[in-house]
Amino acid sequence: METLKVSYSGVRGIAGESLTRQTAWRYGTSFARLVASRNPRATVLLARDTRPSGNWLREALLAGLGLEGFRLLDLGVAPTPTLQFFMEPSRATGAVMITASHNPEPWNGFKFMLGPERTVLDAIQTEELIRGVRRTGDPPADFLAPPVEDRHQEALNLHLERVLEQVDRQAIRRVGFKVAVDSAGGAGTEATLRLLEQLGCLVVPVQAERDSEPLPENLSELCDAVREHGCDLGVAQDLDADRLALVSEKGEPMGDEFTLVLAVEHLLGRHPGRPVAVVRNVATTRAVDAVAGRHGARIVETRVGEVNLSRALARERAAGAVAFGGEGNGGVILPEVAMGRDSLTGIALILEVLASRLQPISELMASLPALPMAKLKVPLADGCSLERRYARVRALFPRAVADRPDGLRLTFEDGGWVLVRPSNTEPVARVVVQSRDSGWVERTLDRVLEAFGAG
Repeated sequence: METLKVSYSGVRGIAGESLTRQTAWRYGTSFARLVASRNPRATVLLARDTRPSGNWLREALLAGLGLEGFRLLDLGVAPTPTLQFFMEPSRATGAVMITASHNPEPWNGFKFMLGPERTVLDAIQTEELIRGVRRTGDPPADFLAPPVEDRHQEALNLHLERVLEQVDRQAIRRVGFKVAVDSAGGAGTEATLRLLEQLGCLVVPVQAERDSEPLPENLSELCDAVREHGCDLGVAQDLDADRLALVSEKGEPMGDEFTLVLAVEHLLGRHPGRPVAVVRNVATTRAVDAVAGRHGARIVETRVGEVNLSRALARERAAGAVAFGGEGNGGVILPEVAMGRDSLTGIALILEVLASRLQPISELMASLPALPMAKLKVPLADGCSLERRYARVRALFPRAVADRPDGLRLTFEDGGWVLVRPSNTEPVARVVVQSRDSGWVERTLDRVLEAFGAG
């Protein structure tokens, strides 16, 4: 249990080691109590990505969930955003996605969601979940999964229809885009192919065996397919399909930060003269701020973690503002569809941009603010405390303004910034550096890594 990575980003561990059938049963039991305390006659949803361990984790999790007698709806292999969206039409009080999202094999895990907000758990709810796990004894030796209702097709159909309602599908269809798709063999495969077909696209499937996270270094097969087939665009997802990365018509990866910048700029153009709030976290590119400034929109900054974005979006909408946003890891959030990251919504919005501008996506990228950025992960296995590492980094830059919105952030007079923070999902620290000057970014990253103990 102690080797699990547990936070408000969910539960993640090594399948068969820190994440066992017994662990899944305990978390299912605890989450069932959490749901029952809000609605004893609840409907609870379940879905999974394509990791092989998802099958046996599903059975154990369902056995725990079934102890409260809920109505259980199984979406099977389906994207996390589909599960989150379907909480609304199904009136579900709770939902669980079996996934480790962007983590590589052999990781797996759970994302827990609660209604009526239909968001992943916040820090307080996560603590309640953990306390329940600690109070839960050993599972019976022969626990069995309860019966469930199959809602896979219904959930996909409704989710895709809601996504399509957000864009001018006829304008996209008239262009007839050719799109290469790399879903990493994950939960987004079926939904993405169906979405693109309904948008009149010629689809080039890419059967890539790669790590879940759609980073540029993992997308060589997608880049090759775009060039070989003369595609207008390449799209890549992680295994649970909440993140979206793009490849240009030249077969060049554009970086996951670009996805959000382009989507935000497009959405801002829909609301001239209205109060608009763009919500992003502290680790996201400030190119989002630049495009928001062009349209007179406000930036609302949050800590890292999807629930923080979701809650901020809900507050802004309740106050009467138009609100949307997301994370620079390729996570676009459009509340009209759902309150979490949704790669399918991102794909539809990007295609609408291309259809309206009639420009190659590489030209659109060139028109956006150029703010070089570096992001790295640093293993945390040497016993040195994060606070000691923060102190080392802070001492390097005495003139920078330091604050602690999430880890340690240093802001420089020319607008450059450094963020060092612990990951919510892996035993690593994340280091982010951004500035207008690419040379400064490289030099500063080297200095931070050396002080941090990675150089």
